[in-house]
Amino acid sequence: MSGNSYGPIRIFGTNSGKALAEKICPLLSLTLGQAHIGRFNDGEVEVKINENVRGFDVFIVADIHGQADNLMEAILLADAARLSSAGRVTYVISKFGYDRSDRKDAPRKPIGVKIAIKMLEIAHPDRVIVLDIHAEQSMALFDETVHDHLFGSPIATEYLAGLLRGEQFVVASPDRGGVPRAEKYATLLKKLGVAEHDDIVVFSKRRPAAGEVQNGSVKILGDVANKAVVFVDDMIDTGGTMIEDAKAARAAGAKAIYVFATHGIFSKNAMERIKESLITRVFVTDSIEQDPKKLRAAGGKVAVLSAAALLADAIRRTHEGESLSKLIP
Repeated sequence: MSGNSYGPIRIFGTNSGKALAEKICPLLSLTLGQAHIGRFNDGEVEVKINENVRGFDVFIVADIHGQADNLMEAILLADAARLSSAGRVTYVISKFGYDRSDRKDAPRKPIGVKIAIKMLEIAHPDRVIVLDIHAEQSMALFDETVHDHLFGSPIATEYLAGLLRGEQFVVASPDRGGVPRAEKYATLLKKLGVAEHDDIVVFSKRRPAAGEVQNGSVKILGDVANKAVVFVDDMIDTGGTMIEDAKAARAAGAKAIYVFATHGIFSKNAMERIKESLITRVFVTDSIEQDPKKLRAAGGKVAVLSAAALLADAIRRTHEGESLSKLIP
């Protein structure tokens, strides 16, 4: 596959991004690039590209959330490509780490997403493609790198349209900050002919800490009675917020609770909690590789939709010099 001044395309995956990269490559009639990403005896990350990339258009698929090694692998792989005379280097970040730390909201706290971005730029990449970063304004922190921000909404709405057709439903935001996202999903579903209107419902609450909801604090701004409620968010972590929202929605007469979150983190005992909750079903993408054993713990309530086709199209368009605007609703 070729078509620009940067030479043939080559896709690599970090350990955290390899599973998704292996799904992307066949969609572009490619095989995954060969690289060793291991550890030295002392635990430090060791990276070596095992094929020629001189003059190639290199894309590095990486999930950089969680362990710091995930971020370090991406940086070192990009640097290895640059030092191997790659024509261009592009990060494809399926899940951006430290993106919840996007502001200084208390004394003596860092802005984690800024530091993560600065670290990524140390390797002097040419471009970065990011899937659903927590706060869109964080993308402005890239000083040296051309960036594109994709959203999970095209993946979700295509699937949800089939699930919800003929049903009375409402799109819901789990908090006031998520209202623009919910409005976008509602508008897309209306365009697909699934909904008659693009109204949304907002669940307001007090949170003493991340993932926690103060008892009795959930207030529903809108009508959910006799409707399916579709919560949309960029990520689901412990599931605590959605579980409490589901209780409130059911108490207000909702007949089903669906959740779509681009990134399924599922920390602690999230799967078991979801299984026992009033949530009907949770949908996430494979931006984070999911352990089949953990999925089974949710009792069939968690389904994974693939982001591979969206990212493959973004890679193809970037390689061929086409606009990505058609992928951004």
